[in-house]
Amino acid sequence: MSNLVKCKSCNNEIAKGVKKCVHCGKDQRNFIGRHKILTGLVIIIAIVAASTSGKDKPATKETVTTNSSADVTPKAKTKTETKSEPAKAKTKTYSDGKYLVNKDIESGLYKVTLKDSIMKMGYVERAKDLDMGVDSILANIILTGNGYIEILKTDVVVKLQGVEIEPIKIKDLKPAIKKEASDGIYLVGYDLAVGTYKTEVTDTVTKMGYVERSKSVAMNASDIIANEIVQGPGYVKIVKGDFAVRLQGVKITLQK
Repeated sequence: MSNLVKCKSCNNEIAKGVKKCVHCGKDQRNFIGRHKILTGLVIIIAIVAASTSGKDKPATKETVTTNSSADVTPKAKTKTETKSEPAKAKTKTYSDGKYLVNKDIESGLYKVTLKDSIMKMGYVERAKDLDMGVDSILANIILTGNGYIEILKTDVVVKLQGVEIEPIKIKDLKPAIKKEASDGIYLVGYDLAVGTYKTEVTDTVTKMGYVERSKSVAMNASDIIANEIVQGPGYVKIVKGDFAVRLQGVKITLQK
């Protein structure tokens, strides 16, 4: 085998493997031979790029071909309709003033709440006309605690002072029996139970108290079943048939 090769530049014969032509001085090495460092860097970069490209490349998602005639438009999500319970009508209340019965205010049973925080008393009056005379008053009461009153269909006007009243129905009341009670009007079977109670005077000014058993809360004198002025410790008995008990300046405690 000949050890001679032709120069790439001048075509003269030169020894095989020489770096430069002895005739023209042309470098006989290829690009890799002439630039070993640069070639090495290029190779390293290519290896790194090849190794990382597989990690960063996102997974190919399978494309599902659908019928072009089918409706692929996403349907808007509709909010689930929840049936809300209708709001309960707010109970109308009545405070200081005069009200015409069957026009401004209906007849019936009312719960009374004291609103006069200074005097701690309230006044309710049923009248047959607007004349303001003593003879016009059908019934009235001075309250020193919360309680109940009844407005009759035959009443013409009701006067309120220092109180707020709201209509109630007996059938809607839930019993909440108390073992102790002081100033106010209480319904038997709902607020107070039938039984014997010990009395204690709480009025430190007059040192007297008042207890009344009644068959109605319409405030008529004829509604009173029995009453008593208490001037010291004692006992009272609430019996079946009593509709309400009125207390003023006294506290009662149920006895076993």
